Amino acid sequence: MARSLNAQRSNITEDELVAAMVEALGAQPRALRVGIGDDAAAWKTSPHHLSLLTTDMLVDGVHFRLGSTTAQALGWKALAENLSDIAAMGGWPTVAVVGLGLTDQVDERWVRRLYGGFADLARQTQCAIAGGDIVRAPAVTLAITVAGEVRKTNLRTRAGAKAGDIIALTGPLGLAAAGLRVIDGSKSADIVALERSSSKEVELLREAYLRPAPRLREGKFLGSRRAVNALMDISDGLSTDVARMAKASGLDAVIDSAALAPHQAVAHAATALKADAVNFVLHGGDDYELMAAVRPRAFKHVAAAFAKRLGRRLEAAGHFESGPGEVWLERLGRRERLESAGYDHLRKMK
Repeated sequence: MARSLNAQRSNITEDELVAAMVEALGAQPRALRVGIGDDAAAWKTSPHHLSLLTTDMLVDGVHFRLGSTTAQALGWKALAENLSDIAAMGGWPTVAVVGLGLTDQVDERWVRRLYGGFADLARQTQCAIAGGDIVRAPAVTLAITVAGEVRKTNLRTRAGAKAGDIIALTGPLGLAAAGLRVIDGSKSADIVALERSSSKEVELLREAYLRPAPRLREGKFLGSRRAVNALMDISDGLSTDVARMAKASGLDAVIDSAALAPHQAVAHAATALKADAVNFVLHGGDDYELMAAVRPRAFKHVAAAFAKRLGRRLEAAGHFESGPGEVWLERLGRRERLESAGYDHLRKMK
């Protein structure tokens, strides 16, 4: 499935590079019947399930920087972003294919490490890397496509929220955005001082950005609950993604400011960066936590079962109500419109 790689500076052939990828990936799940090296992949699907398909692209200088991430971390994150989309539908991944655009900035060793990152997460999630394509490109580019499956009764979309539903989050927000700022400012005196005093927090923030955890178990659990009406992941920031769910469901969303207390690591980083921690929470992207719309009478029960099963808290952040699709931030009974200020891939092109 991989073809058309011109000679790199290491003069490795296409077949040799494909062999290196296969070696880096190791043994594949049994469901994959035909994988890398043939014209197409073949895998066994489960009866009584719906198929899911998602794709995402990452371009050097836009979505990542070669100089500030390792190949392993990049492989992990590229796959994690797509697995998060599968989780957001209440499903589980089965196979993935990887399109690579390579430049003279990278060599065989870098590609091996990239695939090592894919393999680390793929093994944890039983997602087979089934093949892909390789080309020369003006910038290092990754295009990942993941197929998954979901029980018909567990499928959730962003369009199912009902008036009165609780806006529930599977974890704290803003860590990845703060992590990116810490990485960008790693040589500044303030960040150096922060790392000396709170090295574990700084590492937590960096890992949140470089190696996000797709919430697959959480998505599967929430999809199985009849009281969960809608589900999506938070990849572009809460202010942007809650607006998407509100618009898709034909409702207004009201965010409770009291629920936006930042994680301690985010608060400390914001102080060092002279930034607003709440902005990280509201507008920071790359969190990949899940947002669910849960029936109000069932929320306490769902949250208790969630904590018992997964060892994590399901936090209420607001509610949906009748309206044309606006988002409001509520403080002490007073409301102000919350504009979408998260990441937009095309905003700079307008």
